[in-house]
Amino acid sequence: MGVDETSDRIVLSALAVFLRQGVRRSSLTDVAFEAGITRITVYRYFGDKRGLVEAVCRHVGGIFRRAAEGHPHDTAAQIDARLSHLGEELGRLRPGNWLACFEEIRRLYPAVHEEFRAAREKALDRIFEQAVAAASREQTLREGINLQVVRVMFWASVVGLIDNPTLIAANIPIAEICETVTAVLRHGMLKTDAATAATPGVHREVAR
Repeated sequence: MGVDETSDRIVLSALAVFLRQGVRRSSLTDVAFEAGITRITVYRYFGDKRGLVEAVCRHVGGIFRRAAEGHPHDTAAQIDARLSHLGEELGRLRPGNWLACFEEIRRLYPAVHEEFRAAREKALDRIFEQAVAAASREQTLREGINLQVVRVMFWASVVGLIDNPTLIAANIPIAEICETVTAVLRHGMLKTDAATAATPGVHREVAR
């Protein structure tokens, strides 16, 4: 097993253990057992529980960061595709009470949580700015719209993919939620004709 493969296996195992029994109640031994390796191996890679928590936050944060990577002149359709992929990657993570997990991380390791929160917010702001720029270039941006309000709604909606208790309780697939958020964002920002062309499936659903 390669170095990166072992590291990823430990991080995913730590995530599973944290979601199942909580961060405080989890130990390096628990994570090692979940990963099928020795405690010494976990220690060698991450040192202690804080190191594991940091690695888990970096892993989840990396999904948002990758979604924000793209060419400055990407089209709206290409940005939509990245948002869709964001939902798919989040959907592949272990199921569980993410809200409780990150709230516990916030209490136990506030600096780690703040770094994760800031990185995620930066990525989402970048995606939003790219979407606005694309709509402006394509001359599909709705006139007179308050983009600051849309930005806040977009940020809250995407963060809610893993943090919102109502969405968690509804047990809706994350990829489906992300697709809906993208459609709502597009319809809120774009002129009527452009929004219809961008996401015709939504209009078909409304018309039923």
